[in-house]
Amino acid sequence: MDYFDKAIENSFNNKSDDSPGMICIVGGEQATVDSLRAILEVAGHDVTCVSNSQAYEEHLTHHHVDVTLVSCQTKVHCEEVFESTSLLSDSTIIIGFASNPSYESTIDFIRNGGVDFFDLPEDLDGVCGRMKRSLAQSRVNQDSIENTNQIVDLCNQLNEERHRIESEKDSLCNDLANSFCETEKRMKQVAMCAEFKTLINQELDVESMLRTALGYLLTRVGAMNVAVYLREGSADWGVGAFVNYDRQADHYQTLMNNMIASVCGAVASEPNLSRYTDGEVFANLYELDAEDFVGTEVVTFSCFNDKKCMATIVLFRSDTRPFTQDMIETLESLRQIFGQQLGTILRIYNRAESTWPSESIDNDDDWSFGKAA
Repeated sequence: MDYFDKAIENSFNNKSDDSPGMICIVGGEQATVDSLRAILEVAGHDVTCVSNSQAYEEHLTHHHVDVTLVSCQTKVHCEEVFESTSLLSDSTIIIGFASNPSYESTIDFIRNGGVDFFDLPEDLDGVCGRMKRSLAQSRVNQDSIENTNQIVDLCNQLNEERHRIESEKDSLCNDLANSFCETEKRMKQVAMCAEFKTLINQELDVESMLRTALGYLLTRVGAMNVAVYLREGSADWGVGAFVNYDRQADHYQTLMNNMIASVCGAVASEPNLSRYTDGEVFANLYELDAEDFVGTEVVTFSCFNDKKCMATIVLFRSDTRPFTQDMIETLESLRQIFGQQLGTILRIYNRAESTWPSESIDNDDDWSFGKAA
């Protein structure tokens, strides 16, 4: 049985307590008070006497009181005693006493919260027995209140734990959802890269490969201006391919040629992709005409193969259709595959150029006579 079940059981199975109580007598005639005090002290109770409600409030502030006996025939106001008790000690029970009390005054006292009423000195002989029962019942009630408070506290703790668990569950669900989305996104990227690699691996000619790669790139990223620069020798660059989306043909050709000297060498030495949300910043950085890039967004990157830059690419279009983060990630993935395939094609071309011319031209072999192998 856990603590919660035990608290519930205790709230319904409280045992009475017959031990003496702390009693305070408020007001009353001196003879009656003395007799009442003597009887209660003989029964083992700890008795304190005060003269009025103000003194009672002071005593109750600093001491525990099980039972308050208040006189209803003196200047002590019962309402003030009830009020002080309700504010300072909700476990204290109140019993009234008076000589020859009326029926109406007794009923009013009980309605105000009193648990018993003594007609003194007529009821002196029965005071101890009735006090014992009232005190025992009060302690049973108080134990029930304490156990109920414990149950309420436990319920509050359980509620807090429920909210904490729900919060952790929501957080875990969000993490799982984010993880799923991230995994799905990566799988799409992997599938896209595999598709792109399959397409360009079929091309062993630079021109065909560039055409296929640019077509795929435009499909994935959308319409834009593209300039692809390839190496010409060890240091020079030339336009390998381009896409003119929204510029005048003659002007665009001039613009591409202007970018060769200033852009290619700098981008080729930069391993990271660069994005310029303000095209004028790009133009000023590379000393180009800012008017050509007003209202545009520009992306530049290099394509490497074995740490050697094989191509530099400049993409730009209107900033009303900006490049999204997904598009940037797509470009990051595809540029690596593009650089590797370009390196493969050039390596095959260079090998063929260095070996094939020395064969079958100066010799009378089977090929010279048109014989099939």
